[in-house]
Amino acid sequence: MLRKATLAAAAAAMIALTAAPAFAGPAETAFLQKLSNTWSGKGSLKGANSGPIACKVVFTAGGKSTRFQGRCNIPDMAQQAFSGSISYNDKTKQYESRSATGTVPGVRKGDKLVFRTSSKNMAGTSTSTMTISPSSLVVDFALVEKKTGDKTTSRITFSR
Repeated sequence: MLRKATLAAAAAAMIALTAAPAFAGPAETAFLQKLSNTWSGKGSLKGANSGPIACKVVFTAGGKSTRFQGRCNIPDMAQQAFSGSISYNDKTKQYESRSATGTVPGVRKGDKLVFRTSSKNMAGTSTSTMTISPSSLVVDFALVEKKTGDKTTSRITFSR
């Protein structure tokens, strides 16, 4: 049960990145505005745990940030809801997100933003990468269980 609870929480955490307050210039604000869209994604857990994942995320431009709200469904686990925003911090010259565990910087590569997170807890070590652009959204996730070393991975590919 701990494994399923950890996977459910990690599935939401892999997407739920909430941005710190920031001030963006015109180019950064324009880029963030282009991220507005409604995305539906499907993927599956593979490895130590398996099963389908279905998610929906809505990104809405607002001022100098883009807010998002979403839900992911994983059978045999509670539905996971998340929300937040992505913005640009002029002081640090980077896109940033903040979750309950702290601030996560984003790297812009062309028309894509890439956010990578890593965390350790009593169940194991998890990593996730969210790559978003005006035309695509992909989330990759991995969990290595502390006790067994078993690995569970997933890739959720979204479409508009």
